Order: sequence, then structure tokens, then C-alpha cells
Amino acid sequence: MQSKPLHTVRSDDKSLKRRAFLGVSATTTAGLAGMLLARTAPLMAQERELKLLTWSHFVPASDAELKRQLEEFGAMSGVKVRMDRVAHLQLPAIMASEVQGQKGHDITIAADANPHLYSKHLINLDDLHDKIGRRAGGYSNTIVGKGRDGHYRALPWYFITGPLALRTDLIAEIGENLPDTWEDVYRIGKKLKAKGHPVGFPLSHGADANGSMRAIIWCWGGKLVEDDSKTVAFNSRETVEALKFIKALYQDCMSEEVLAWDDRNNNVCLNSGRCSMILNPISAYNSARQDNALIPGTERPIHTVINHIMPPRGPAGRHGPAGHIGIGIWKWSKVQELAKEFFEWHFQEEQQEKFLTASHGYNQPFLKAFSMHPIYASNPKFYFAPYMSSYVHAIGWPGVPTAAAQAVADQFIIPDAAAAHATGRMTAEQAAKKAEMQIKRIYRRHARR
Repeated sequence: MQSKPLHTVRSDDKSLKRRAFLGVSATTTAGLAGMLLARTAPLMAQERELKLLTWSHFVPASDAELKRQLEEFGAMSGVKVRMDRVAHLQLPAIMASEVQGQKGHDITIAADANPHLYSKHLINLDDLHDKIGRRAGGYSNTIVGKGRDGHYRALPWYFITGPLALRTDLIAEIGENLPDTWEDVYRIGKKLKAKGHPVGFPLSHGADANGSMRAIIWCWGGKLVEDDSKTVAFNSRETVEALKFIKALYQDCMSEEVLAWDDRNNNVCLNSGRCSMILNPISAYNSARQDNALIPGTERPIHTVINHIMPPRGPAGRHGPAGHIGIGIWKWSKVQELAKEFFEWHFQEEQQEKFLTASHGYNQPFLKAFSMHPIYASNPKFYFAPYMSSYVHAIGWPGVPTAAAQAVADQFIIPDAAAAHATGRMTAEQAAKKAEMQIKRIYRRHARR
């Protein structure tokens, strides 16, 4: 993922009615909140700086809007602000380095299980979590953001789902309907690979590989751990059957390049006209539309024949991957109250609406007031979005996102097990057994902390 220069963006959707979350009484609030609403800077505030760390978003306009909001907040409060972005696969190393040195940014992105992993280093946000939730109709997920002590160490920011993105024209050409099950995906994918259009589910070291492989295993009834979040349960008959299906999918429907893909390659494969199906957020479609990519050999934009449907169903039901993104405040920050003031302002309706709109619907909000946002009705290809929260899970499901589950994901143990069997280096039973041994070591290590 290449970082792109940030630029200021403004929402053009003036038809959406604004509601003031803080109400009239907020104008009399003492302290910085009152100063913000009055557009006055506190005395000596210029000596302070608020620093925010986030990932390099797949939709650059989302980062641009976040930066714009941070700078607007800084101007209103009279403080210096800085926003730094890093590639998502570099975040674990950056966060670990800051924790070790107990210095760095004040605000940090805290995705998936990071609130649990860094519970001792992130401040308690219970009160702010409840306040923001009350004024926005609650949250669609009440687990995200919790630390190992049960307190909210990060605010649920947004989640990113992976529907099945596919070429409707290619499927129609072979006389098939859109797939509903993974068996449908296999049958259609086999036919389309024979015509030069393989499906693309990575078996590599990347977030998309982690998500898609977990989703298939869940759909067969497999799981990482039991719902106690502690008892490792990966080596099961259900997981073995899922690995066998993944092997068939790889051999009959995909090409070997998926073994080395990063999180950009499946988007490129679909938008170039080669791939027929990928399990991915709407970033591929949005980039195809933005770049006006054409179907090879035609003048027809490829985004017109890309659609999104719910994640496929397996023997154990319909399950999909999602990245659950939170945002927290480090305990070493000298401007914790200022950071909390930014959160309270950023999570107001006006700011959240601009943030969601800038991402073109990619950032799906946890706040229920936005779950049926008009942006999802603005394009029939986004119809799936409001319903995805019923089918997607965080890492560690059916348990909660724990530090151990995060370590399993960061070490790509599940994609490695799937690739080992898919390429014939191990039987499904051997791959499941080896992965379970690795997972148990991780869980034992984290249990001692």
C-alpha cells in the first residue's frame, strides 16, 4: 500500500439533517469543551501537542477527513496536532516499540485485540464509551474495545467487512446465478478458471488471508478456541474438512500466485479483469470506479459489472471476516484530557457523518444511529452493508478478541496451515495438528502474563 499525500475534503451532502449531539447545554460546559464550542483557545495551550497514530487507509479520503478534523480541533483548542500513518502490517511493531519506550503518540488506533493486548497501557474509557453510545442509540457490538479487565480501553470506531465481490457478467456468461454457498463458489469458480478468470482468496501473510481463511473454517464449524476464549479447539473434524475444501478451491479455482499475495493483489486481480471473485471490502469496487478501469478489450468500465453479495454460506452457516477498529489513548500521554475532548468532538454526529461519507461507506460505524446511513441506499452495490454485523466476527470468535488471538493472527498461523495442505506439503490432519500446537504455545504464553 503506497501512502498518498493527504488533502482536505469536505462533505457535499447537505441534504442530510444535522443534529447537535451535545445540545444547547453543552455551550455552558466548563473547561476545554466549552472553549471548543465558543471557538476560543485556552491560555498557554500553544505549548501542548496532540499526536495521533493511525494506519494508512485503503480509502485515502478517509485519512484526509480524519486529518482535517484533527486540524480543525487543534485550531479550535489552540494546540498543535500531528497525525502519522503507517502501513497496517507495520502497526504491531510500531505499537510494541512505543509501549516498550513508554513514549510516542497520545492517541492510537487499536484494532481487533489490541485493547486486550495493551490493557495496562491504555486509559479507561468506560464513561466516554457510555456517553457516546447513549447519544447515538448504542453500539452494534459491545465487545470491541474491551481490555482483559473488562473495561473499555478503546472506543469502537468502525468495522470493515468483507463481502463477496464478483464479476456478474462472467457468471452470467456461463449460465450461472450468483453464488450463495461455498459449494456454489467452487462450482462457478472451477468453470471460470477454465475460461481464464480464477477466484482470488489469498493464502499468504496478510489481513485478507487471515480473514478469508478464518471465514471458511467458521462456515464449516471450525474455530480457534471455545467460547471461554481460553480453550484451544482448532484441531477438529470441522477444521479438517474446511482445510480440505480450501485445497480443492485452491487447486481447481485459483492460481498459485495467491500464495504470495499482499492485501493489494486481490483488488488488482479483480480490477484488472482477471479475477472473477474475491472476498474483500468495497475498496476494490471504489478504486475501480475512481480510476475508471475498463474491462480489457472494451470501453466498458469494470465497476459496472462488479457487485457485492453476502459472504457465502457453509455447512455451519454464513460467517464472514471483519476488521474491528478501535481508537484509544496511551497512559503515558501528558494530554489525556485533551485527547478525550477530541474523541467527544470527533464522535459527534456531524463529524462522524463526514468521516463515514469520506470513506465512501468503507468505514462501517458501530454506532447504531449510523447503521442505516443513506450512503448505503445511494448505491445498490452497497445493499449488504447494514446487515453484515449479524454475520461477521472478530478474531478469536466464538471467544472475545484476546491478546493470544491477536498473536495467532499476527503470526499468520491459520493461512499457513491452509497453504500447507493446499500445496500438498501436509495432509489436512497434519496441518490442523501442527497449527493447534502452535496456537496452544501462544495461549500458554499469554496465560502466564
